[in-house]
Amino acid sequence: MTQPVLIRAAKPETFTVERDYAHPVSLVFWAFTDLEAKQMWYGGKPKWEVTHHTLDFTVGGWEKWRGRPHGDAPWMTNDGLYLDILPDERIIHQYTMTMDGKLFTVSQQVLEFASKGSGSNIRLTEQILFIDGVDHLEDRIDGTQGMLNSLNAHLYTLPEKKK
Repeated sequence: MTQPVLIRAAKPETFTVERDYAHPVSLVFWAFTDLEAKQMWYGGKPKWEVTHHTLDFTVGGWEKWRGRPHGDAPWMTNDGLYLDILPDERIIHQYTMTMDGKLFTVSQQVLEFASKGSGSNIRLTEQILFIDGVDHLEDRIDGTQGMLNSLNAHLYTLPEKKK
């Protein structure tokens, strides 16, 4: 049996997804800033086994996450650095992802928040560099959309006083 050939390359891609929310911009933005809130929707329970998640939501601050889907899936990390934060308007950050300790993507992401009627909208644009043959753009888009859907579901669970 022949061994697979390792592709040594860095493949850049860009994608944009948008999501409307029935909640005000201030609440949607807050869900990115608070560690306890973010743990409820960002790669969290019940689908993921998370062993580490820290958040310093300041310019120059880091967010670090380690987890995997339940079962015997590989461990993943997501280490991000916040580059620019405009409250209720924009978040710019860069992050790397590893799988079983091996770097597989490097990304820069811009989240733009806007009011839309009585609710809000997020426009997320990501520039991603796939490393060494790991180029599953559709998987990243699906994962990003799933994350934004999880955020939406979480917002509906918040007590009225938070909303």
